[in-house]
Amino acid sequence: MSEQDEKARPEAGTSNTGEIPQYARPAVRMMPGPAPVEAEDDAARHSKRRRWTLTTMAVLGAGAVAAAVTLGPTLIRITQQNDAKLTMPEKIGAMVRDDSPAAKDTAGYLLTALAADIELDASASGIYTDPAEGAAKSVMVFGGTTTMFSPERELDTVLKLMEDETGGVTGLKEYEPGDLGGVLKCGSADSPDGIMAVCGWADHGSLALALFPGRSPAESAPLMTTIRTTTLTRS
Repeated sequence: MSEQDEKARPEAGTSNTGEIPQYARPAVRMMPGPAPVEAEDDAARHSKRRRWTLTTMAVLGAGAVAAAVTLGPTLIRITQQNDAKLTMPEKIGAMVRDDSPAAKDTAGYLLTALAADIELDASASGIYTDPAEGAAKSVMVFGGTTTMFSPERELDTVLKLMEDETGGVTGLKEYEPGDLGGVLKCGSADSPDGIMAVCGWADHGSLALALFPGRSPAESAPLMTTIRTTTLTRS
């Protein structure tokens, strides 16, 4: 082969056009690039939502615990006290129920006045007289049963609304309610025969008032406790 032919022969791996054959081109290695900005934003939003969810759950959980601590004892008392029954037996201690028409009319009138101030599921009333003391110191009892969430507030409201019947109750004082719980209050009111005591009790299942002519609130409070334990029963 002549020197001229040697120069004319293409070198191995080349073409007459001078292009690099496809099989001889260097392979290009793709390096991973940065994550798309949208993906980062989605991840950030998801993380933020998760933090808010956990925070909300924590707050709600704390609120539920606080509510349970606050309302738990009240709900237990409501359960214990709301299934109550109020009756007027023939005798309360030394006092005997007066079944005369006049006594029944008076007791019914007082009960009607009370029912206008508070909605009762069941009600009862009676007038009791101690034979040793006479009719001048007869005790008028009237009340009923219903479920109450705030017994003391209901009692205060009823005592205030009873002003039309008693001329207003003053000097209200809280007294020991006894084993039945709830609240017991007594005060004074005017009557045709002078000052008389007005007492009331309330719990989550019952509310009742009593008028004590010729007695002071301090004298009447223990008698009101006796009246309550005799007339009120729970299932």
